[in-house]
Amino acid sequence: MIWWTLQQLRAKNPKTRCQAIEKLVREKEPQAWDALVRMLEDEDVDVRIAAVRALGTFKQERTVAALAKALQDATESVREAAVVCLKQVGSHEAFKPLVESLRDQSSNVRWHAAKGLKELGWEAPDNSQRAFHLVALGEIESATIFGSDAIEAIMMVLRDGADYQRLAAVEALSQILDGRIVNLLIGALKDRDEPVRSAAADALRKIGDERAVEPLIDVLKDSYHQIRAAAAEALGQLGHSQAVEPLVKLLRDKNWEVRAAAVVALGKFREPQTVDPIVGVLNDPDREVREAAVKALELIGDPRAIGPLVAVLKDEQDIIRQAAQRALETLDPNWQMTEAAQASVPHLKTALKDREYWVRQAAASALAKIGGIHAPATNLNTLAQPFYYRRQAALEVLISTLIDYDHELRIAAAEALGRIGQTAAIRPLLRTLQDDDAGVRIAAAKSLELLYGKPTPETNLILRSDLFPK
Repeated sequence: MIWWTLQQLRAKNPKTRCQAIEKLVREKEPQAWDALVRMLEDEDVDVRIAAVRALGTFKQERTVAALAKALQDATESVREAAVVCLKQVGSHEAFKPLVESLRDQSSNVRWHAAKGLKELGWEAPDNSQRAFHLVALGEIESATIFGSDAIEAIMMVLRDGADYQRLAAVEALSQILDGRIVNLLIGALKDRDEPVRSAAADALRKIGDERAVEPLIDVLKDSYHQIRAAAAEALGQLGHSQAVEPLVKLLRDKNWEVRAAAVVALGKFREPQTVDPIVGVLNDPDREVREAAVKALELIGDPRAIGPLVAVLKDEQDIIRQAAQRALETLDPNWQMTEAAQASVPHLKTALKDREYWVRQAAASALAKIGGIHAPATNLNTLAQPFYYRRQAALEVLISTLIDYDHELRIAAAEALGRIGQTAAIRPLLRTLQDDDAGVRIAAAKSLELLYGKPTPETNLILRSDLFPK
């Protein structure tokens, strides 16, 4: 009977050969062993897998050597079957081939080998093998405790692991202080998976090695916007002048996150040449980009930004107006007195007619700040100064705003006229004491007292009527 089964091992049909292998296992004949070992060389993968599994049922010392031979097979599934069978043999003789399989090209083979070693009670003799074991089990981050000894094991995952495993590998590598890490992460910038590329850029930012500058500049052209943004952030951190021009070009990116990241990065360079490009995005449609531009100009500290930042004081977003105010005070504590601020008055005047309430309100407030400088006594020389005419223009705008339909804007104009300190505002403010809104009347009364330098019967009536019983 055994003779016929051995003959079937030579059949042309692979299925027949597999069936013959199963019969040999059941018959347990002495001749079966050598025949099964020969079948490890069969041209058909399924036949080789069947032979491996059959050999695994022979729990003998020579089984380990036979299965170790199968670990050299070119096909992953054959090697995986051999690793599983080595574990089933249950002999410490299996340690050596299983440890070698921790370096297999296939993550599945490595995982089965690691599981087998764990179940057989194997203990790693050094940190390198401990790292390989942990990485093969999928505990990639845990392997970083072994530092440089874990790099080789993590490299294997970076090469052939699943997407989530390669991502974990990148994050793990960024925690290891070793010069080899930079080149590995640079290679990961070309990974097929977008999150892996993004993580690699972020890791290079944290490491801060200049070798990453050119590769990161290339990544600024990546099709995935989050990767472009991550690369921009990294280049800002690295601070190499070679990145300035590519980052300036990125200010025109179609994605707001990328534009914002580019602005933030350019701000860190603090290069005067970037002022004009950054000013260009102060009118960006996205709030985050405009805010980033304001903060970047504050970092750069160039006084050329004062005029554009004054214009931002009428932005519809309160957070941006506040940022612009802080930036102006950083650039020049007396920014209201600068020519750039005074030159912005016409733009602010136009904004007083904007259909958005907060734009009008902000413009009025900005005009009040600029007009809050008390001018010297008027003389012929003063009248000849453009500053005088700009102040007069601001005064006219604020007086006209006292009859705006929006009561909040009327309040802002009344308060601003008091701070400007020009007597020409007295008569319009007196008329405003008859305004329908109590808040407007109070603001006008307070400004009149500033202009007169003392309370008057009219202002007392509005501000202190409760002190005079009827």
